[in-house]
Amino acid sequence: MANRLRRWRAAARSWSVQARLLRERRLIAGSGLFDESLYLFEAPDVMREEAEPIEHFCRFGWREGRRPNLYFDPLWYRDRYLEGADRDPLVHYLTIGESAGCRPVCYFDPHWYARTYRLPSRANALAHFLAHRRSQRFAPNPDFDLAFYLDRYGVEIGPNRDPFAHHLRFGAARDIDPSPHFDAGHYRKSTMTDLTPETRTPWAAADLRVPLVHYLDTQYRRS
Repeated sequence: MANRLRRWRAAARSWSVQARLLRERRLIAGSGLFDESLYLFEAPDVMREEAEPIEHFCRFGWREGRRPNLYFDPLWYRDRYLEGADRDPLVHYLTIGESAGCRPVCYFDPHWYARTYRLPSRANALAHFLAHRRSQRFAPNPDFDLAFYLDRYGVEIGPNRDPFAHHLRFGAARDIDPSPHFDAGHYRKSTMTDLTPETRTPWAAADLRVPLVHYLDTQYRRS
């Protein structure tokens, strides 16, 4: 009888886990926050294994710090808002995080974005930005002056490209100013004299070498 009860409980736990994963997969799949191309590009092992990307993310990916999109850092989010709990950060963001003012990464401000671009009350700010970021009409945060940046680098960026992604890619190597009010070179020399804050993924460390990202991360840590 005791063995049968243990087997029943184990089966019930397994069914519960599978049901939860199915709900989470469906939520993420319909959210507009999962970039399958980016996920597979950054995770060639997933492609080799022919694993379904969203299922892999739900089961393993977020724990390994794999990004569902360019503007969501699951480990950063988990450390700041979930106190390291064993809970899918993207699911938390979708269900309660964004409405509570949580940021998906230090350089996307959902409340500012929703106010600035007058989104409907139920709209997901990050999903809207991801869908329109290549239009070059939307900025991810108030410290990135889109008009200023496009005036300086629009020809280099080209059409149908994300200006802030350009800043992430080249901002560290060239100390590119994100606005007329932020001197990236001066900030690096005056403030980034210590070691880069510890991160758990190479791409997060690369982001923090960009002066604006370093500044935003520092400000957010202090808030």
